[in-house]
Amino acid sequence: MEDRRETVDQIREFNRFYTVLLGFLNRNYLDSGYSVTETRILFELKKNEQMSANSLIDMLHLDKGYVSRIIRNFEQKGLIIRSAASKDRRMLMIRLTARGLAETEKLIAITDQEIHQLIQSFAPEVCDELCRSMERIIDIFSGGTQ
Repeated sequence: MEDRRETVDQIREFNRFYTVLLGFLNRNYLDSGYSVTETRILFELKKNEQMSANSLIDMLHLDKGYVSRIIRNFEQKGLIIRSAASKDRRMLMIRLTARGLAETEKLIAITDQEIHQLIQSFAPEVCDELCRSMERIIDIFSGGTQ
């Protein structure tokens, strides 16, 4: 591992910078009343329209009990509903209610505004470079380049 020490240190430094920059360490993400994990689950449900709890667990690499508590909380708040899957009635599918969709869209708008404020002073070519760099990071960690 010693030959990769610099890379490990740089990734850790970037993660420390990025998590603080975007407020991921705040218990109340974006002053929304939701944690980062809860917000991400709402975003995924909006993006995918409906999902099983197991799909969320697998996609986000989360603890089953933790996701179960979040889902139960969301259901009590009227943000989601669970219903049997059409192909397998034993599997429960989760989807946003109209209230959940409105809340998620509000969170997306807040997130978009926060990011816009971060980059508003950047020249277009800096934004292009930033996007290319992020795409490259995703590509490398997704196995695109070894």
